[in-house]
Amino acid sequence: MRMSKFKVIIIGFLSFFSLPLLAQNYNFDWWIAKHHWDGHTQWNHMMNTSAAYFGPNALPVPDLRDGRVSSQYRFEIRPEAQLSKGDQTYDLYTSFIAPLGKHIASFEVFLVPSEYYKLDTITRDKRLARHINAEGYCGGDFWFGTNIQIVKGRHFPDLVFSAYFKTASGTNLSDARYTDAPAYYMLLNAGKDIYQHKDNTLRLYGHLGAYIYQTWSDTNSQDDAFAYALGIKYSSPNFYLTAELSAYHGYLNNGDQPAVLRFQYALTKDHFDWRWRYQYGIHDFEYQSFSFAMIYKFDAF
Repeated sequence: MRMSKFKVIIIGFLSFFSLPLLAQNYNFDWWIAKHHWDGHTQWNHMMNTSAAYFGPNALPVPDLRDGRVSSQYRFEIRPEAQLSKGDQTYDLYTSFIAPLGKHIASFEVFLVPSEYYKLDTITRDKRLARHINAEGYCGGDFWFGTNIQIVKGRHFPDLVFSAYFKTASGTNLSDARYTDAPAYYMLLNAGKDIYQHKDNTLRLYGHLGAYIYQTWSDTNSQDDAFAYALGIKYSSPNFYLTAELSAYHGYLNNGDQPAVLRFQYALTKDHFDWRWRYQYGIHDFEYQSFSFAMIYKFDAF
C-alpha cells in the first residue's frame, strides 16, 4: 500500500526537526577529541570508579548504627540537597526497616528513586561524562541488607553485625552518576552508654568493616576498602543530637578514600521523628549535604 502524501510530509517534517536533537544526544565527537580516545577502549573503562569521580549517591559512605537493633518498623523519606562547586544535586532518599524478632535482627532496603543533577564543564570533563550538557534526572541504586544483634544488654558494648548489598540498578553511568556495578559492605557495629541521668543518655558508638565494589578498570576490576566510623549521641525523651565521622579507605588511591562528618538533630514524638542532617565531606567527597527527614515508626512486638 502506497503511503499518502500527507504521511510523507509529516514524517519528513518530524525528521527534519529531530535532527538537531539526535545530534546533541548521540554526537560524541567533542568527547573523543577532549579525552583522546584511542578508538577501541570501551568508554566506561576509561572512567575512575570511585567516590570522588561520581555523583554523591553512587558509592555512599555507610550510615552508622549504634550497636542496637530496633524492634520498630521504620519508613523514612528524606529530600536532600548535595552541593559542591561543580555538581549541584537534589535527590529523594527513601528507606524501610522491618524487624525480624524482638531486638534480634532487622531487614532494610534503601533507594534514591529520583535525582536531579547539573555539572559544570570542569567537573564534567574530570569525570569523563559523555554528554556535553551534563544535566538531567536519574534513578539510584537499590540497596538491601540485614542487621543481626550479637551482644545486647551486658557489661560489654552492644554489638551488631551488618551486611548490605548494592544492585547494579542505578542509571546515567554516561554522566558518572551511578556505577552500574555491584557493591557490598560488612560492618561490626558497637555501642555503649557512657553517661545516663534519668531519661537523658550519652552514647558512644562506631563500626569497623570492609567495603568492596566492582570498578570498570581493566587492571583493577575490584576495589577493597577498609570502613570505619565513630559517633556520639545525646538522647532525651523528645529529641536527640548526633555527631559522627564515617569513612572508607580503598587501596587504589584514585579518589576511593571518602570521609564525611555528619551532624543530626531530631525531634521525636509518638510515631514520628523529624530529623535535620548536615553532612560535610572532608576527603574525596566535595559535597556539603543538607537534608530533612520524615520518619514514621511503629512497634512490631
